[in-house]
Amino acid sequence: MIERPYDGCGKCLLGVRRLSRVKLATSSPERQRENVLAAAASVGAHIVGWADDWEVSGATDPVTRPKLGPWLRDERGPYDGLVAAAVDRLGRNVVYCLNTGYKMRDEKKMLVTYGHDGAWDRDDPADENRFTMEAWGAQMELRAIQRRNRDATVKTRAAGRPKGKPSYGFQYVRKVMGGKIDHVELHPHASEVIREVARRIVADPDNVTTSSEAARLNRDGELSPADHLAVMYGKLAGGRPWSPQSLKNILLPEATLGYLMHRNKPVLGRDGNPVRLCEGLWDRATHEALKKAVLDRKVPWTRHSNRDLPADVRRPVRTVPHALVHPDVAGCTSALYLYSPEQGLAARPALSSCTAYQRSPPRLVR
Repeated sequence: MIERPYDGCGKCLLGVRRLSRVKLATSSPERQRENVLAAAASVGAHIVGWADDWEVSGATDPVTRPKLGPWLRDERGPYDGLVAAAVDRLGRNVVYCLNTGYKMRDEKKMLVTYGHDGAWDRDDPADENRFTMEAWGAQMELRAIQRRNRDATVKTRAAGRPKGKPSYGFQYVRKVMGGKIDHVELHPHASEVIREVARRIVADPDNVTTSSEAARLNRDGELSPADHLAVMYGKLAGGRPWSPQSLKNILLPEATLGYLMHRNKPVLGRDGNPVRLCEGLWDRATHEALKKAVLDRKVPWTRHSNRDLPADVRRPVRTVPHALVHPDVAGCTSALYLYSPEQGLAARPALSSCTAYQRSPPRLVR
């Protein structure tokens, strides 16, 4: 069998696949799989696992990629090398590709790609030069793609049309599937979700915050902005939670007023006025009230790291069972922090909590 568990034969390779954009019509994952299996068979090796990084740019360092990174950091288990469909599947950056190649050499591991005769010999000048040239070619292609995308973005923005991802609460409408954007409109569900958040914060800014609203949305099972966008375009939700910062990024920009934005500022038309794409989520008065409620709120508690506290008031951080802090979050491994009143660290006993408040309501335990 070409795919079987690690057996220590010296040719137990990890299959590497990567794709920047996954579309319903693409056949790249299947073609990459066939090429990887053929390359492994050509050197008498077998596959012990797959590191499939979908929706990951070639400009990403392989060590930090979600699937390949743990293997390269020796966090997943033993393997004897990497096999990919091409050098550009390892990355589209010369430095990152060479670092990965030399890492395999220094650790006495194989590096195989489809179309190359046998494994790469990084000590052979000819193989080293060819590997470098293929990595350089991949980087040149990346730079050409980036330049085309930048030029298209500038021209689209100058024409007063949107490009890129829609802001949460909005959606693009196309007359033809895969065609250019015809117009922008409010998303029927997401717009009501974010309007309810804004209404609650403006109505009671002292007790309702972006943190409490993020926790509420997580409890209610509302898709986070990233998952909502993925589902809109026919992809699977990744289970990512809402966070207070993501709410601020949605509520505070003037994009909520329906404006075309660039670098967090409205794009001005030839008449000097902001370019409006569609009706806003709320009016200017509500926008200013939201900014005041979110930005001007005074935080009654200040988080202190125990290491930064003065020696005379430093407290040992006791081990608090996370079941007590978050009874609805099993296996919580978040770090504990000390919370003390601003009036004075010694005035009242410190409280402890962890950063898992984003997944459930914060509960402070003495």
